[in-house]
Amino acid sequence: MGEASALTAKLQEVFPALSPQLRLAARYVLDAPDDIALNSMRTVASHAGVHPSTLVRLARELEFSGYAEFREPFRQRLRTHGDRYADRARNLQAQSNLPDDADGGGLLREVLQSGNLNLENTFAATSPAQLSELARLLEKARRIYVVGMRKCYPVAYYLHYAFRMFQDNVVLANGVAATVADDLRDIQKGDVLIAIGFDSYTRGTVRAARHGISVGADVVAITDSSISPLARDARQVFLVANDSPSFFRSLAAAMALAEAIVAYLVAEGGEPAAKQLTRTENLLESFGTYWDDDETTSRSGGAF
Repeated sequence: MGEASALTAKLQEVFPALSPQLRLAARYVLDAPDDIALNSMRTVASHAGVHPSTLVRLARELEFSGYAEFREPFRQRLRTHGDRYADRARNLQAQSNLPDDADGGGLLREVLQSGNLNLENTFAATSPAQLSELARLLEKARRIYVVGMRKCYPVAYYLHYAFRMFQDNVVLANGVAATVADDLRDIQKGDVLIAIGFDSYTRGTVRAARHGISVGADVVAITDSSISPLARDARQVFLVANDSPSFFRSLAAAMALAEAIVAYLVAEGGEPAAKQLTRTENLLESFGTYWDDDETTSRSGGAF
C-alpha cells in the first residue's frame, strides 16, 4: 500500500472521533486527494469550506509536523501515477461506510460534486480562443486522426462519429487487433492527430502521438496534466479534470469538451458542413436507420 493509501486508511480510522470541523476537512481530503496535491493550503481550505488552520489541526491530529508534511504523500501519489484501482476501490468502500452517511446518499452526492467540479475546472482552463484555433486547424487538415484507447476510447469514438457526420477525412486509430500502426501508416505533415489519454497513460496512445510529431503532423492532446507524455511537443493541449470518488476516473468533463470541439468545428465549417450534414441525414433515412413510430402501429398485435 502506498503512503497516500496508508494515510487515507488512517484518516478513515480516526474519522468518527474527529470534531465536526475536522470531519468536514477530512471528508474533503478523502474526496479530492488530487486537490490536496496540486493546490495551496488556502485554496484547499476554500474548496473544503473550512479555515486554513483546520487543515493544520487535521495534519497534527494525524501526527504530522504540519500541513506540508501531511500534503507530501498526496504529491508523491501523483508523481507515481496514483493509487491502483484496487486501492481506489477500497477507499470508495471505506468512504461509503463512514458514520456520517446515514442516508446512504453520500456516494451519489460525491459523484455529483466531483462531476460539477470537473466540468468547472476543465472549462475554466479552456478558452474560446483555444477551441476556435483548434476548429480552424481541423478545418484545414488534410486528414484528421483520433486516437484514444482503453478508458478513453468512448471519447475518441464520439469525436470520430460526430466528425464523420460532416467530414470525410477522419480516421479512428483504435488499435483493434493491434492495428494502430496500420491506422497511422499514412499520417504526414498537414494532418492533425487528436490524442486522448489520462493517467495511467496507455502506451499505444503515447506512441501514436510521438509518431505523429515525428512525421510533422500537428498533435492535439486531450489529457489530465501539463506534464503528461501526450502534452510533450503537442501543438495544443487541453487539460481535463477527471477526479471521481469511484475507482475509475471520470470521463464526464472529457465528453463535454469533445462536444464543445464538435460544436466549434461545425460553426467553423459554415455552409459546406451544413450541406454535408444534410447528405448524411438523407443517407441515414434511406437506410431506415432510426425507429419510426409508424412501425409500432403497423406491427400492433404481432410479435417482435
